[in-house]
Amino acid sequence: MPRASAAASTTEPGPALRAVLWDLDGTLTDSVRFVVDTANIVITGNGGPALEFARVGAMSGLPLEAIFRLAWPALSDDDAERYRIEYRAHYDRHAIPATKLYRGARSTLRAFHAAGLRQATVTGKRAADCERILRGLGIAEDIEVYLGGDSVPRPKPAPDLARLAMTRLGCAPEESVVIGDSTADIEMGRGAGAHTIQVTWGFAHEPLPQAERVVRTWPELRTTVLALARRPQPILRARGPVRS
Repeated sequence: MPRASAAASTTEPGPALRAVLWDLDGTLTDSVRFVVDTANIVITGNGGPALEFARVGAMSGLPLEAIFRLAWPALSDDDAERYRIEYRAHYDRHAIPATKLYRGARSTLRAFHAAGLRQATVTGKRAADCERILRGLGIAEDIEVYLGGDSVPRPKPAPDLARLAMTRLGCAPEESVVIGDSTADIEMGRGAGAHTIQVTWGFAHEPLPQAERVVRTWPELRTTVLALARRPQPILRARGPVRS
């Protein structure tokens, strides 16, 4: 299916959208820099070369050992596990408390919840870490299912994580959309048979050729998803207006 923007027709073929599957880093949270910096702290602390932001950022959502193998191609499984432990300890202490939602994320999550859409996370992070981050940011009411890289045997870009989210939400692939900022997110969604939307405020700022749709702003994302769901923009009177 060719890429489309929010300006496209609101008449969509096929079943109406019922489920939204969210990536975390670079999509809901402004945290790709934390991933890169933490990886480099572990790598340089163990005698490896610091990696460029673009090389690590392009692997956002993939297992940590894939990042470490950029520095050490022959990395052993034992060393990979040791570096994962170091990474998670530092990330827990320093990055998680500093993680913030993108401006526009909270109101969008609320808008989709108010429109009756079911929502899940499909992040490369551990599911417990993702839930801890997002619950700490006060959006527990809006997300039904928290899934992460440890929820399935095969990580992104394999479709397993998106498929599990659809099963847990009780929605078919054609009723679901994967929203992310990286090639791994889009390939996962395509492999699972879902709609895909690339956001350009995360790692990849230019359109990815694999993405079905590409959006550059939060209002455009809301319009696009609600068009797929054939729902009007909700008015959130009790909890304040929807803002960008």
